[in-house]
Amino acid sequence: MVKTESKEQKTKKETCPSWLDKEAKKEWKRVYKILAQEGAEFTSKDLKTLEIYCRNYSKWKQCENTLLKEGLTFKTPNGYVQQRPEESISNKAQEKMLQGAKELGLTPASRERMNKNSNSNLTKEPIDPEMEAMISK
Repeated sequence: MVKTESKEQKTKKETCPSWLDKEAKKEWKRVYKILAQEGAEFTSKDLKTLEIYCRNYSKWKQCENTLLKEGLTFKTPNGYVQQRPEESISNKAQEKMLQGAKELGLTPASRERMNKNSNSNLTKEPIDPEMEAMISK
């Protein structure tokens, strides 16, 4: 399970925030389960990052569904073709969602970076002794 801040407390399962909408709650449960299976340790600050990620996921998905149904543009009352507001809302939500995903280790690059950091802390020997010898000359 995901661990909470207090070391005295036993590991406990956090509940999904009630204020999230249906889609965000679904994503929160999905991601929380993945992170719990990986044994991720969280503080309350980390859980806020998960909430933000899930809210932006929901917002992004809602906008994308609207864009699929309504199209990317619309005609104004004056006859001008204009980009739908959902396009920019979707783009911003996607940026925030991806930022949160990186913070939570949900992207391949962030997992690789986390693995490198944890591996470098475990081993004091150079990863490539031959390369280290060449660099130190």
